[in-house]
Amino acid sequence: MKNKIQLLVSLFVVLLSGLGAVAQTQKVPYRIGDNYFINNTVTEDQLANPIITDAMKFSEIFGMATVMGPKGAPTNIDFKKEFVIAIFQKASDIDLSYKTISLTKTAPKKLLLTYEEKWGKKLTFTMRPFLLLIVNKKHLGDLKLKVIKK
Repeated sequence: MKNKIQLLVSLFVVLLSGLGAVAQTQKVPYRIGDNYFINNTVTEDQLANPIITDAMKFSEIFGMATVMGPKGAPTNIDFKKEFVIAIFQKASDIDLSYKTISLTKTAPKKLLLTYEEKWGKKLTFTMRPFLLLIVNKKHLGDLKLKVIKK
């Protein structure tokens, strides 16, 4: 009987500790920034930290790429309430695309961005693809990146 109680208590502790770990990680909502391009003068060291918190720094790196149609305007970003996470590589003639897997808060002021980096075929031109996430500033914190290469 005593062994059964100890076993039940042990299982209960393991269950509670597992639930605590799940509760610490929460999804962070974001929007994808569309209809922008990376300025030709930008170098990788200008964005050592992929978090951009103000419009001036953002405009040094990105330009607006407005196109015709109802979804042709660049995604609006309110830097008073939002910040941006920008992921990109240097220009390449190899096809590259990014896909967000998840953005989670792992602890207070700690974010984890998991994204997929898919390399394709050689192109006849160079390109500089990027991933642009727009996030509410209440989630601002240190960012860790987890890349899944395909």
